[in-house]
Amino acid sequence: MPSADRKNFVAEIAAQYGRRLRRFLSVRLRNVQDVPELAQEVFLRLLRVERHEAIRNPEAYLFTVASHVIHQHALRRAASPAFVDIAEAASELTVPDGDDPVTKTDNAQRIEHLEAFLAKLPPRVAAALVLHRVSGFTVQEVADQLGVRRETAKKYLARAAQYCRDRRVGRE
Repeated sequence: MPSADRKNFVAEIAAQYGRRLRRFLSVRLRNVQDVPELAQEVFLRLLRVERHEAIRNPEAYLFTVASHVIHQHALRRAASPAFVDIAEAASELTVPDGDDPVTKTDNAQRIEHLEAFLAKLPPRVAAALVLHRVSGFTVQEVADQLGVRRETAKKYLARAAQYCRDRRVGRE
């Protein structure tokens, strides 16, 4: 099929269903800033269709492709661990340079202990703990930062709290 026919097909679909597609995506995504990127991906996939005339129901096809794009987007986000710079968070715990050397040494040991402790936790659980306890984020802010639902962030924090309780008792 000529490239011009594909472009016309996609332009017609975009004109007819573009707003509904963006609404469909925004309802299903946690981060609304991803909507334009995913809408573009949907239209790019439509451009790759060899025989657009074989599509009986363009609307259903469009939203099926959009569902697949959302699913793949979710898989990519889940696969990439949340990044929280432990060193940056730990720097908030340190004492200014002019303070007592004993206190500085004690803080350095505490930070080393904290880093070793966090290394034993799953990355997202550790990230949730640092964001909540060190950076002072609310549970909703933790969820937004990690790209998860509020309930999931609460589960991460509960796991971290349980791990802390277990460590305090001496179990591991």
